[in-house]
Amino acid sequence: DNDGKESDKGKKAEVAESPSRRSSRRKNTSSPTKGRKGKGSRGGKDNDDDDDGRGVDPAEAKRAELVEDHATRAVFKEFYRKFRAKERTSFKEAEAFAEASLQDPNIPDKVHYKIYLELADLAKRSNRFEEARGLYRKVCEIQPYAGQGWLEYSKLEEECGHLNRCSSILQNGLEYCSLNENLLTRAIKHEEKIGNLAKARQLLARLKPVGIEKVWRTVLEGALLEARAGNHTMARRVLKYLMHHVPWYGPLYLEAYRLEKDLGRTIDALAIVERGLHAIPRYGPLWFAAFRMCETLDLLERNLDLPRTMATYERAKNSISRELTWKIHLETAQILERRATLQASTGGTSTSLDVLLEPCRKQFAMTTMTCQANLCWKVLLAGGRMELAAGNFEKARKLFHRAHRSVPEKGKVATLLECSRLEEFIGNVDRARAILTKSRIEITSDWKVWLESVLVEVRGGEKDRAIDLAKRALQIHTGTGRLWAALVQLRYSEETDETQYAALKKALRAVPKSGEVWCEGGRMNLNPFARCFDLDEARRHLFFATRFTPQYGDSFVESLRLELLEKWLLPVAASMWDAMQTAILKPEDAEKRSVSDLVRLAMQSLLVPKTADEKNAQGDDDDGNATNNSLDAILAETVRESLGQVVGINRVSDELELKCANADPNYGALWFHCRGGPTDTARTTLSRARDLILLDVQANAHVYIAALIRRYGVMAELEHDFNNTNNNNNDEKKKNKEMMTVENLDSLLQSRLLDAPSLSVMLQPGHVDQGSGMVLLEESMNGNNFVTGLVELNKHKPLNGMSLVERKKALFGSDALFS
Repeated sequence: DNDGKESDKGKKAEVAESPSRRSSRRKNTSSPTKGRKGKGSRGGKDNDDDDDGRGVDPAEAKRAELVEDHATRAVFKEFYRKFRAKERTSFKEAEAFAEASLQDPNIPDKVHYKIYLELADLAKRSNRFEEARGLYRKVCEIQPYAGQGWLEYSKLEEECGHLNRCSSILQNGLEYCSLNENLLTRAIKHEEKIGNLAKARQLLARLKPVGIEKVWRTVLEGALLEARAGNHTMARRVLKYLMHHVPWYGPLYLEAYRLEKDLGRTIDALAIVERGLHAIPRYGPLWFAAFRMCETLDLLERNLDLPRTMATYERAKNSISRELTWKIHLETAQILERRATLQASTGGTSTSLDVLLEPCRKQFAMTTMTCQANLCWKVLLAGGRMELAAGNFEKARKLFHRAHRSVPEKGKVATLLECSRLEEFIGNVDRARAILTKSRIEITSDWKVWLESVLVEVRGGEKDRAIDLAKRALQIHTGTGRLWAALVQLRYSEETDETQYAALKKALRAVPKSGEVWCEGGRMNLNPFARCFDLDEARRHLFFATRFTPQYGDSFVESLRLELLEKWLLPVAASMWDAMQTAILKPEDAEKRSVSDLVRLAMQSLLVPKTADEKNAQGDDDDGNATNNSLDAILAETVRESLGQVVGINRVSDELELKCANADPNYGALWFHCRGGPTDTARTTLSRARDLILLDVQANAHVYIAALIRRYGVMAELEHDFNNTNNNNNDEKKKNKEMMTVENLDSLLQSRLLDAPSLSVMLQPGHVDQGSGMVLLEESMNGNNFVTGLVELNKHKPLNGMSLVERKKALFGSDALFS
């Protein structure tokens, strides 16, 4: 950012002088005769009057302009009403009206900066960024003590990618508005975003001499900053201090509760909630937090009577505001439903799930009687989902139909999707398709209908139909990242990678800030059967995925897979390659092995230990050293042992765990598969994902290592050709020498990887290897098993082969009705 390298002096020249500079200038230019009696005057009266005139502080005068009387506010309110009305008609008309208003004598000069702000916003929305910059500078010049001008100016530069310039603007603004809450909070968040925590803490340090009653919101932001940075002790101290001085602010208790809950300190989290309820007994969010903590503690103690939870329910009914009573009943109904499902699945009772759900039905009935009419449809859908798990399909269908009849118009899409899933749950896939087809015709503006249509075909194993629907959807909803991500994943092909890469490039051009699409790019590079299997590229894609859409949990699960491959399997593959690379780089007159030979050799060494007879047959000497440049038997045994050990990789890295905890993801198929329940924190879910991914990678370690060996082999061949080309002065190879330069080695490597046989071709799944007499790769193993991080989840499993609980999780588990 070259713009960010401009000096602060140049920046400040664009706007009014800072208060400190103005004060210094006044001191240096003050009259040396100030205070003396003027010649011929009586007692210096005239001179004193002149001094008083010069003594008016321009800064104070500017600040005074921010105080508006009733008449001024009324004039600007009338301007704003007319301006918005013209804006709805035409931007040009609104702009002309605003410029004319600047010449209107009825509009005081001191509100002109507000009109310039509106003009700047209009220019920004019209993509006239240079004009918008000039207008924002004008605002900061004529009224530097209005924090809104600096705030909007900084937003413009940040959106344009000029982060250093944004930082400079915020710093200049704080010289005039040192205690402006919005400006200071934005500056702190911006410095944190660019990784400058020291500067953010310096901004917070200036609040020390100010009374806490004036700056407590900004101090709260500082506490959250420390929590996001992993300094939990400091964050806890600041939050405790704030709870003492600002006991009436409910969200403060919620932040302290989230900090403790995120760290797994359930008892401490519940204590904070109780403290908040003592101070603000009618604050609803604290009651719902109490429910979650009490449920967690009851289940940890394996007390399925839920004594803490039910006691909290009784207290909440008598304390919470009337408009939230229905939500208390709903929360209790869902807790009882989870308890009944747990009791039925653990086999601790002979009572059927249908009977165990009876208390839930009573709570749902209480919910419908107390909730507002416009929300009743959600309660009916929740009750219908419960009946599905118990196998009461007709009851569920009636509840869903009642919900569809009572839902407001804007919620029709949600009930139609639920009805479609209901029919698919029962097994009426054609009826589910019919509902979605009707929905696509009647409600074309909602992308969720199209995405659900694609997912129905994916679950039914109809890949071609899913691709066709995704393409049709993207003709209407070109800016929807989840539709693009679905298409990219569906375009995977065993025969060629070009189709999927072309879909990815097109998707990134259409939605460059979609974390879901970047995640699919990471998955492509983590697929060992992909020709361009590349851990470095996967890391780059997943970095952008977690940066652009942190709430998408699948990106963190895939980052976990990448972390395991880099820490565990990459060193193993590197040591194997060091032992076998000479076989591919032999002199021209010696027998040279292909990359495919080395990959097959690696698979043989990983899957089956050599016997003494096999060693002799391969020409090993008495010391066990391989005489034919194959993988040393001792090294192979060491590699196999290291694959069975997970020491040092059996925990998530602190950086990834903290990043995931701060993001607190709330959707994603992989994420919901790893999540145990709604009370699980992000850290708990990531820990469970680590266990699942570790088992998956361990079971398929030989495939990942084979892919790494293949990549090493192609890279070695390219490097060998590059060195030979540079050393060869033959005129016939001059053209090749010019093409093979250091600058285009990456593109050449990409081309070589695409041209080289894929892992499937090298290992021929299901075929017996002639050299070893063994099947190196199962017939069922292919690239489709690795399109996401869990092989078991990628295998197509028909819905009718699942239990009712599994079916419900597959269809409804990733779509929460109440968040």
